[in-house]
Amino acid sequence: MTLTVTSRGSGPDVVFLHGWGLSSRIWQPLADRLAPTLRCHLVDLPGHGQSPDGYAGLNNWVDAVAETVDRAVDGPAVYVGWSLGGLVSLGMAARHPQRLRATALIAALPRMVRAPDWPWGLKSNAIEATRRGLAEDFATTLSEFLMQQVLGEPGAARAVRSLRNDLIDRPPKRDGLERGLDILFEADFRPALPDLRVPSLWVGGARDRMAHPDGMAWASEQAPDGEHWRVERAAHAPFISHEKRVADRIRAFVDALDAGA
Repeated sequence: MTLTVTSRGSGPDVVFLHGWGLSSRIWQPLADRLAPTLRCHLVDLPGHGQSPDGYAGLNNWVDAVAETVDRAVDGPAVYVGWSLGGLVSLGMAARHPQRLRATALIAALPRMVRAPDWPWGLKSNAIEATRRGLAEDFATTLSEFLMQQVLGEPGAARAVRSLRNDLIDRPPKRDGLERGLDILFEADFRPALPDLRVPSLWVGGARDRMAHPDGMAWASEQAPDGEHWRVERAAHAPFISHEKRVADRIRAFVDALDAGA
């Protein structure tokens, strides 16, 4: 089995990986801005959008993405991962480093759940409550979790519309949601950051409390070629609330790779 990918534009290859509960459709407005100069590949993660489920564990998700992208690109690509998609991007860097030129992590931490030695991210009981809610009231639980991602943003109304439209048009599969929660709960790339051998851009919303920007700043300092960009007045979805600024930054990030090649 392979995943669903939609490609558009021309130029250097950039792969986009979405967050939990959504689909690649959430990237379309950003891709429209980038398509004149970049070749954008929008991937539906396992059990999300139009991709099949049945993939358990981060390594299997990473391998499925790698197989899918291999059919769409010729050579290494830049990976852009949002939240859960950021963990998959980091997994790609660890498992298939030859397939990456660089990675941009948007509202993504190397560990997405808090721990005694990690003060940033989601509380573990929030993940478990979401898991229980999927069994009790699937639609409400998913909708409430997604709405939390844009709290505090000046463009919250627009962001809510984008999230809801994506949820209605391409509802995720229960198996994909469960496996995605497992990854959010278990993945921890903190020890691997010093070995990240590609440039990394960590994009954090100043108002994000799901992936705190201080945690992203810390991660960028651990990576050998890491850079942190804090987007003021943004929360967990800066590529929606600050679409043009994020598009410009991604384009500049890719241009700098080409200039240094």
